[in-house]
Amino acid sequence: MRIFVYLTLISLSLVASEFVLGVGGFKVCENRYGASYFKQCSIDKRKNIATLLKKELPNVNAVSMWITRDWKEEWYSEKEINDKLVQKGYVPIFIFYWFADDISPSFVKKHKKGYFQTLKRFSKYLQKIKGKKIVILNPEFNENGIVNSREFDLLQINSIFLIKKENPDALVGICLGDFGDYSVIWDEKNWKLYKPSMLYSAKIADFIAFQEMRALNKNSTEEILDAPLRALAFATYLHKTYKKPTFLAYLAISSYGKNGEKIQKKVVRDFKKLLPLFRASADLMGVNLFHFIDFPKHNGYFGKAEKFFGIKKANGKPKPAFYEFKRIKID
Repeated sequence: MRIFVYLTLISLSLVASEFVLGVGGFKVCENRYGASYFKQCSIDKRKNIATLLKKELPNVNAVSMWITRDWKEEWYSEKEINDKLVQKGYVPIFIFYWFADDISPSFVKKHKKGYFQTLKRFSKYLQKIKGKKIVILNPEFNENGIVNSREFDLLQINSIFLIKKENPDALVGICLGDFGDYSVIWDEKNWKLYKPSMLYSAKIADFIAFQEMRALNKNSTEEILDAPLRALAFATYLHKTYKKPTFLAYLAISSYGKNGEKIQKKVVRDFKKLLPLFRASADLMGVNLFHFIDFPKHNGYFGKAEKFFGIKKANGKPKPAFYEFKRIKID
């Protein structure tokens, strides 16, 4: 009982802080290399993303990085994070994505040992990162039968305890995928399905995170344009249900397809307009953009559209959504 109270007090003291506005990425090339960006952007030419953010997006105060199953510490040097991000005022966000799309009750059971080996290694690494940091555990875990898994709930609890014990200055949250019927704004029927897998982990998490991803090759224009209101409804539901702050772990609106850039711009603009409501009704503590710059090699559920989640093109040219994102105020 004491450990639950202890973690609750930590949560209350840490969460009540500055609003987090983040972007995904770690190193980029400042030059514009056109279609050959990633071929010509050699390692020696890459700079920490904070170099660009300071000049281009002064409102951003966080940078997100993904910890995958094959993660290596050298991907994100703790010295570079401390020197280039933390000392410059950027909060590091770590998205722990070990199970990825393979997640299922049987896969989790079979690979639990490997999962915790990586998590323990990550927790030790995290101790080297100074100051406040945010950890988002197992994004989009609510698929492939996990929604009914009490065992996964226990795994999440143990994961939170492990990280918090060694990193008391870290905020740790679990992350749902907003899946269901995108033709409606309020989708409580689908959202209620998630409860068994987060019955207790939601009680000890510092926050409840969620994601919103849309693209024209998977969603209608209306579904994409409704994403801000849908996200507001989902965040409000999560906050009212679990009595915790919420966090938009990653917003990904692809500019792929006809009028894709205009649609992306409108979605970002509408999110900007709704932020006061998010903060008032859902205690939203932050928003993180999936990609800052388009990633031509990215693949996944959205196929070709995965390459266009950034608010800047791969050649470095800003998209219309870039200017809307730049206008977001986090005061």
